[in-house]
This record gives sequence, structure tokens and C-alpha cells, in this order.
Amino acid sequence: MLKLSFYGGAGEVGRNCFLLQDGNDALLLDAGVKLGLREEYPLISDAQIRSLRRIAISHTHLDHIGFLPFMYRKGCRAKIFATKPTQDMTKLLLEDYLRIKQDRERRAHHKFPAEKHDFGEKDVAKALKQFTAVEYGQEVGGGKMRFSFHNAGHILGSAITIVRGSKRVLYTADINLRETILLDPAQKGLAADVLITEATYGGKADRIMPVKEAREKLVKSIAVVLKKGGKVLIPSFAVGRGQEIMFILETYMRSGALPKVPIYIDGMILKANRIYRQNVIDCRREIQKRILIGNDDPFKSPLFREPSATKKEVYREGPAIIVTTSGMMSGGPVIDYFKRLAGDPRNKLILVGYQAEGTLGRRLLEGEREIGFQEELIRVKIPIENISLSAHADHAQLVEFARSVKGLKKVFVIHGDGEKTVELAAALRRPGLEVIIPKNGESYNL
Repeated sequence: MLKLSFYGGAGEVGRNCFLLQDGNDALLLDAGVKLGLREEYPLISDAQIRSLRRIAISHTHLDHIGFLPFMYRKGCRAKIFATKPTQDMTKLLLEDYLRIKQDRERRAHHKFPAEKHDFGEKDVAKALKQFTAVEYGQEVGGGKMRFSFHNAGHILGSAITIVRGSKRVLYTADINLRETILLDPAQKGLAADVLITEATYGGKADRIMPVKEAREKLVKSIAVVLKKGGKVLIPSFAVGRGQEIMFILETYMRSGALPKVPIYIDGMILKANRIYRQNVIDCRREIQKRILIGNDDPFKSPLFREPSATKKEVYREGPAIIVTTSGMMSGGPVIDYFKRLAGDPRNKLILVGYQAEGTLGRRLLEGEREIGFQEELIRVKIPIENISLSAHADHAQLVEFARSVKGLKKVFVIHGDGEKTVELAAALRRPGLEVIIPKNGESYNL
């Protein structure tokens, strides 16, 4: 009997963690944390963590990998399987996550978070030692369940996971059905009996702007601010979104659509760029040619600058663009930039990705204009704009993907806030197809 248990990611965006069990064989799909006003962790028990032998990781975002060091602190001995780009970038993201937590601890003057959910450098190292790189389409055996990864189009190395046991289970993780500047779209037309699908933008009204339209809107918005002598602050995920933003800025600045002003890249984005270059074989063929064959590497453009430790040059009078982590403004360098720039209405904050409930980015989008930090109160005078460059599928595309799955009998809708899972489930229901919205802590026999 194949059993599926939900330990996180059901009815929420974050802490993705799902366990498949077939007899005495088990496979954990992702191990993430949920970031917000407080961190939340998967509901899996310590005993289950220690009994695991295999973990399949879909991609390198903290809501899919952030729980790994906690698990190895608790005695986990499982081998971790992921694509090579995911393996390479996990080290970068987990080390950055640890630094952000330590910075929060210093700011708050007390231990953060609670001790039972603490970890250190040794725990990150333990997790990283367990990784094995897997190619797209390569089947991994062992036990009663075999699995393979397939391109998800979300970020470099992101994967749809297909598990073959007594049933075929397809886990989308985060998928994108649109071609981006860097990546090909997700693979469709796969076969499965059971689908576990994300619903980040699964609401009926969710429509992600076409890539070209979003780029042009972003560039026009930036140009207006620069003309007034202001600075544009763009919070970004280090992996995926940061590289997309850099490509857009470099392309439009070279063409003259944007004036040539300093573009400061801060946080972990620059280190992620090196991993993108090392794994460029997984990017679109056009990008491969541009970097490997032509003398035109956008990642090495002289338009980009790394700020000094003091950042004095960034804050000097005059227009500039700052692209920095973290994307939801939950920590990292963006906090200091925001505090310095928020009081001048000539500047602008542009949010380009999903903002989880409780994060600073979400609070600003919802209209909060007085932000209390540990040491001060910031009155926000800068305009704030949301221009989605999302790497997720929207409602119509999620329906399209589900309908492309061959042999489908059952769907679980996860990874969505509020009514998004309900509305996507309603759109997917049809005779002969069971659609379920699970809750964390529930288990189902498949």
C-alpha cells in the first residue's frame, strides 16, 4: 500500500515536506521552512527523521531545503538526491540562511529561533555530504520506489519528481510553463496516477503578466525614478530572480532604454551567478551560446558593481539601481538599504516576486507605512510597486499542466494560501478524477 503524508506545504506557501511510504520503503519529497513573522517547520517527528534513508529535493529555495540542517542535527542519515545545480546552490543558500539567523539573533539580543530548531555550520556540512547529483530523466532505484527528475522551468536545476512504486506519483514542486530569459519551460505530457500540484498562483483571478510585458513595465518604472535622480531598490531571491533581473537591466541599459547608472548587486546573488555560469548547460541554448561561444557574458558586464562594506558610494547623491537579497525582505542586506532609502520619496521599492504572509514585503504591499525595527521606527515615504516576474505557473497554466498528465486518477492541491487551493481544485475536478485539498498532518492511502 502506497501512503502519502503531508508534514508541511498543505494549505500554505512554505515548509514543503511530503513523505511517500510503500511498505518498509520511504522517500521524503523536499524539506523546507516557512518564513514570516516567525519561522515554521515541518511536523515530521524526530523518530521519522532518523529512520529516513532517501530524500529527493526539487530545487534550491528555502521553503524546499531550509529544514535539511535541522534534520541532520537531529540525527538524520538519509542520502539526498537532487540535480547538480540544486546541489551546488544548496550550500550557498543554507550558509546564507544561517548568517541571516545569526544576524537576527544579534539584533534581537536573544537566541533565535527556539533552541529545538537551531542549527550550525556543522549541521549544514553534514547535510551537504549526503548529496548525490542526478541528471534529468535519470532513474534512481533502491527499495520499492524508483524516481526521476524532469525540468520544472522554475529556477536553474529545478525539478518535477516522478516516483514509481505501486502507483506513479508526480510532484510538481514549483513549476513555470513560460520560457524565461534563462530557462526553458517545464516539461509537460508526463504520465502519473497521482498528481501533487502547487497552487501558489492558483486563484481564478491569478494571471501572471507575460514575460515581455513585465520586462517593459519594469524598465519604464525604473526609468522614471532614475530621471528624477532617485534610487531603485529591487529585493530579489539570490537564485533565479536575481539573474533574471540582471539580464533585463543589462540588456535594456546596453540598448539605451535605461540611462547608464550604477547597478549595485549585493547579497548572495553574485555567488549564485558563478554557479549559473558553471551549470550553463541547463540554461536555454541561446544563453549557452552567448556565454560559452560569444564574447558577451552578461554576468560579467562592467555595468554591475559590488558595493563596498560601508556602501558609502551607493548612498551618494544621484540615481542608482540596487538589486539585493532577500526577495521577501525577511532579512539580509535589503533591510539596511530599505531603512536608508525609505524616507526619500524620490526613491522607489519594486517587489518582483511572491511575498509570503507576515514578511516585510507583504506588509508593505498591504499598505503598512510605519515599520518598527528593533532599534528604530521607519516612516515609509517611497512609492512601492509590485511587478511580478514570477517563476511560477498561474491558474490557467496549472490547469493546463494537470490536463497534460497522462493516466491521472487523483490530484492533491498544495502550496497555496487562502482560497487559491480551493479555486484551483474546483477548476481541476471532472468525472473520474478525485481532487483533494489536504491539511498538514494528514495521510492518505493511494
